[in-house]
Amino acid sequence: MTSQKPHIPGQWPIAQPVPLLPAPKPTEPRGAMAPEAPVVVPIPTVRLVVTVDLTGSYTSSSQVTADLYEQTRRSSDCHAAIVHCGHDALAHGLGLAEQIARAFFLSTQSIEVHVPAGTRHSYVATEVQRHLALMCADHAQMLNRLRAAS
Repeated sequence: MTSQKPHIPGQWPIAQPVPLLPAPKPTEPRGAMAPEAPVVVPIPTVRLVVTVDLTGSYTSSSQVTADLYEQTRRSSDCHAAIVHCGHDALAHGLGLAEQIARAFFLSTQSIEVHVPAGTRHSYVATEVQRHLALMCADHAQMLNRLRAAS
């Protein structure tokens, strides 16, 4: 029978002690290590797109105007605006192209107008573009007048 030391609370008896070995010395000094390349984390591009849905049922021009206003009144600067026009909005929307241009003038970089296929209303996109060109020219004249006055 082997004699065991009595167990003391807080200590655990070791069957075989583990020998302590000295830590290996580094082959290269820490200052001589090659500097690591900086970590580059790619930043994804984010685009804010506003979508306006005018494909509902409308019976008057004022309903189309009110719906367009309600959907765009809280829109902020964005990369693109996509306007989906339905048959009723195109039939009852008097001056719809000008209203779309006015809603997104100076707040978006591009405007897409989607109309139902096979309709004669494909001119709406061209009209939006024409109104935007007029608004941009007017804005440029106003800025030139302001700069000349100061």
